[in-house]
Amino acid sequence: MIFSMGHFNVKAILRTDKQRKDGSCPVYVIVSIKGKSIKIPVGVYGISGEWESKPGVFKEPVSSLRNSVLRKKIAAVEEFLWKQVAASNEISVGLVRFHFCKSGNSDFYALLDECYQTQFRLLAPSTKKHYLLVRRRLMEFQDKIGLNTINHDFLLRFETFLQEKGIGDGGIGTHHKVLRVVLNYGIRKKLILENPYVNFKVKRGQPRFISLSEQQIKSIQSLAIPYDKTKLGKGLELTRDLFLFSCYTALRFSDVSSLTKEHIIGASYLRVRQNKTGATVEIPLLKRSIEIIDKYISNDSEQLFPRISNQAANRYLKDIAKMCNISINLHFHLSRHTFGSIMATNGLDAFSLSKVMGHKSITTTMIYVNSSLERTREQMGRTSSFN
Repeated sequence: MIFSMGHFNVKAILRTDKQRKDGSCPVYVIVSIKGKSIKIPVGVYGISGEWESKPGVFKEPVSSLRNSVLRKKIAAVEEFLWKQVAASNEISVGLVRFHFCKSGNSDFYALLDECYQTQFRLLAPSTKKHYLLVRRRLMEFQDKIGLNTINHDFLLRFETFLQEKGIGDGGIGTHHKVLRVVLNYGIRKKLILENPYVNFKVKRGQPRFISLSEQQIKSIQSLAIPYDKTKLGKGLELTRDLFLFSCYTALRFSDVSSLTKEHIIGASYLRVRQNKTGATVEIPLLKRSIEIIDKYISNDSEQLFPRISNQAANRYLKDIAKMCNISINLHFHLSRHTFGSIMATNGLDAFSLSKVMGHKSITTTMIYVNSSLERTREQMGRTSSFN
């Protein structure tokens, strides 16, 4: 059986090169597209004496059942490809492989892992952790997923699964964000034809915004840490200084940890390419920032600050919070939020704040601007007819 549709060619063959011990051979359908071909097993067998190679069928009448199976297989491939042609979709042997071959390539996790391998060259370690978490949750939800089974219903069931695990709208949104990246990757490779997110609405969780007040910052600044040569004393002091430096500059822990002398421009500002986003930011160095740099800079090292792990720093911050009577959960990333909040409260415009923090979108910056209620009250109170 041969079907030539102009765009592709479909032909059935008996694979004598795969002959079994009983002398029977499997039947495959060959699909040829643009000079490339793929062989798809049909699931029926026969001996060479029963096969008519030119039309590509078994001899009748004893082989009517096998020919019926063969015709249905060819018809399924034909119908699938013609739908793509009618929809002006590009067809390829890869597309056929993902939809008709029982190989790892038709498995969603094969596509996900290929996508991750590509994306991980561009992502920060913290973002990679989110991606790996999404993979674990997907495996927990359904360990085998075919590409053609990912539709609106699949997304709804996965979201329900996450809700039942007690994950909030923000966390669920992150899962959808990563899953959408994988599906878009498959769409670009012409391996997924329809984007299930087109008609699927993802709930947007309200960001949890917590920052320190200026009074709490002053409490950390004035904290008396008895300097001794013990590991605890050195760790507390270094952590306090790095945390404050991050409050003054909005730099993430990964960026502060990797600062070198080359990042200092003219002793007045830093020029840093952010590890997470790749965006380059220029940050003015104020008096307190310079004091911390001067405290640790050394002729013996290009690094500005001694090494400490993020985990260790966060442990020390718990001790610092207790010593300063700060009741909120103190962690290093809080310093970045604190910078944004204090700068917005003190009148730094959204555009300048966005540039210093390296936000890709001004919408992210507006979280800090809109949260400055005391500043808003103060400005509104200047209107005599209202107050």
